Amino acid sequence: MDTLSKILDLLRFNGTFYFATNFNGAWSIEVPSYKSVARFHYVTQGHCWVRVPGMEEPQMLSVGDLIIIPHGAKHILSDTPDSPPITLDEAFTHTGYNGQGIFHFGEDSILHGTQLVCGHFEFNEEYKHSFIDYLPQLIICNENEGTEFSWLKDSLHFLANVAKSNQVGSSAIIKRLSEIIFIQSVRFWNERQGSNEGFLAALNDPRISKGLMAFHNNYAADWTVERLAEEAHMSRSLFSDRFKQYLNLSPMQYVTHWRMQNAKRMLVESQLSIEQIASDIGYDSLASFSKAFKRIVNKNPGEYRKERTRSNAEVN
Repeated sequence: MDTLSKILDLLRFNGTFYFATNFNGAWSIEVPSYKSVARFHYVTQGHCWVRVPGMEEPQMLSVGDLIIIPHGAKHILSDTPDSPPITLDEAFTHTGYNGQGIFHFGEDSILHGTQLVCGHFEFNEEYKHSFIDYLPQLIICNENEGTEFSWLKDSLHFLANVAKSNQVGSSAIIKRLSEIIFIQSVRFWNERQGSNEGFLAALNDPRISKGLMAFHNNYAADWTVERLAEEAHMSRSLFSDRFKQYLNLSPMQYVTHWRMQNAKRMLVESQLSIEQIASDIGYDSLASFSKAFKRIVNKNPGEYRKERTRSNAEVN
């Protein structure tokens, strides 16, 4: 499994299909905010405007445009840049939409409506990683952009056709396809920006990525900055400086942070003793693990396990 896949696996990355839409006439719908979610909208017919609070200019989307809103911000989809919206729940109530089939809203005309495929990607809010932190407020790409992403047009068209067909198994197909589209669209955005900050920029660095891959393949090993630098075929100082430039973390801060995310998962999802978890993630003593865990999570491991176990029991 590659480095990014390991991270998305820990974050419990999961694509979910909302619905295909057909909006006609004058329309404006406010999609509520939701933490630990990246929403997406793909335009298959017509056009729409997107407004995100805190951003000065509304964005117009046309056929073939895909917009991803990585941090679950509230936003407005509408036929004009300034149409007053109703909430998504109000639109569902008004139309009697029950989540099945195509969501029709507005006038009865079908030929010239705006059609979207909408969905979201969930991340478990308990687990943190700089991959998510460095994503922008909006990612917009078009199906025809970039020869290296020539597959995008066919993938999006297939996604739209499956979404509208509502056949057996369509939700599972959309889920897996949308996850691939999300990852590749984020990669495309990062390459197009030419950014020298963030986790994807670090992965695009041929030498830094070797150090990251070696670490993620065996994060419990006895890692030092010298050993990470050696894996990257760099000097200790150059590796440290470049790593911090990308992630605003020292290499050993990153090592500790990743270990603690895995420790949180083990504390909640396994029956292993805290001593065993400490050993499994690379600590020689329970005391040093507990100290590091509390520094990152603001609770000691035992408190965290009890709190999350109780919370999960209440939910279930």
